[in-house]
Amino acid sequence: MASPFARAVAAAAVTHDRIQGELFTFAPMKYQGDRNAPLIPDTARDVVQHVLCPFGESAARAGGGPFSQVGVQAERAAVATARPYVSLDLRRLPWRPRAGDALTAEDSGRRFRVHEVLPSTPGFVRLSLNEIFGHAGS
Repeated sequence: MASPFARAVAAAAVTHDRIQGELFTFAPMKYQGDRNAPLIPDTARDVVQHVLCPFGESAARAGGGPFSQVGVQAERAAVATARPYVSLDLRRLPWRPRAGDALTAEDSGRRFRVHEVLPSTPGFVRLSLNEIFGHAGS
């Protein structure tokens, strides 16, 4: 039997997913014999469509100091980037996601590759993504 906290998290996740969620298609990928070769579809795991996941692109900045500070401060040189991610309820997939798996946002057609699978609240993972540009083999 699930704890009251686990039930509350599951109930909140449903609401959160509907508000911030986007539909994704998950395509499992695997390495060939040569790990430097492009990834190929993993036929042992099925492609899953219409997976509702909250999506975000949090900003990250390296070397520039704090984002905001009272007063005027000269900014140091910095690198700014966005790291797209999805929060995934593991019950929505029949298999565990892995680095290298591909995702496609069904509304926009944007394509991503899972860079890292990060732990989250119980039953969920956060998938750190890299956007895929160019041809299908990239």
